[in-house]
Amino acid sequence: MLAPAISASAQPATTQPAPDATLDWLMNQATTAPSSPATQPAATTPPAGKDAEKDKDQKLGLRPGLILTSDGEKYRGRLSTTLDKPVRLWDDQKKEYRDIPFVLIKSIDVHVDWERDEAEWHFKESGSDIKEYTGKAYPARQTSYTITTTDGQSVTGDVVAPLYLEMPHGDPKVFVLHKRDKGDVGQTLKQLVYVQHVEFDAP
Repeated sequence: MLAPAISASAQPATTQPAPDATLDWLMNQATTAPSSPATQPAATTPPAGKDAEKDKDQKLGLRPGLILTSDGEKYRGRLSTTLDKPVRLWDDQKKEYRDIPFVLIKSIDVHVDWERDEAEWHFKESGSDIKEYTGKAYPARQTSYTITTTDGQSVTGDVVAPLYLEMPHGDPKVFVLHKRDKGDVGQTLKQLVYVQHVEFDAP
């Protein structure tokens, strides 16, 4: 605490006030200049320009790349999946799941295992096990995926994962890597568009 102030009338006008050790300490602290931004460690200096954008992309798991769909469309932009989650693939040969970090994926190729029009049906009555077909059909498709990593290894299996795409122009898009997908009644297989190929730019 600061020492009690000395009243001016308690001392002769020609006498200097007694030194106050607490006040001297405070004055000495006040003469210490604050650190300038130039003296701060580089890690605390906010990145600017492209470095700032790159830093943001890394935090959000965004990677530049390309998506090719079955209708021939190409979409280029920054791709991501569920934040902090790997892409999980069921390896049918080894009968196990493989978790592949998104940042280590170089490309994804899609294989159509089968596709066909399936007849629409419903149960004839509530609680009945008798099927009744409507005469209508919907498209259905089953796919598998070959994932190639940045070190050149490849693994093939079933994947169910979202891909989020941010483009320089236009609204963000969401694509889904399905194991099995089906369309609406009356839709054709051609209209049931799927992701055919994904590739990422080299770092």
